[in-house]
Amino acid sequence: MNTIKEQQYFYQMFDEMWGSHGDIMPEEIQYSLVAELEKLERERIVNALALASGNQTKAAQSLDLGRTTLLAKIKKYNLQ
Repeated sequence: MNTIKEQQYFYQMFDEMWGSHGDIMPEEIQYSLVAELEKLERERIVNALALASGNQTKAAQSLDLGRTTLLAKIKKYNLQ
């Protein structure tokens, strides 16, 4: 698992969506960020599994995740 790479991606995505002004975010954005990131993560996992024809090892590799990490995320998002 490449946590630093994932964090950099999410920071970049966040900056593109709301700018990197250092401003304090409105409350509704603070609360919805986690939900938006989880939605994106779930979509990426579903797409990777579809492209890999359900092969979890290949899907994990395409997402730059370990297979056990992918399995935990599949369980988290109830994708079984």
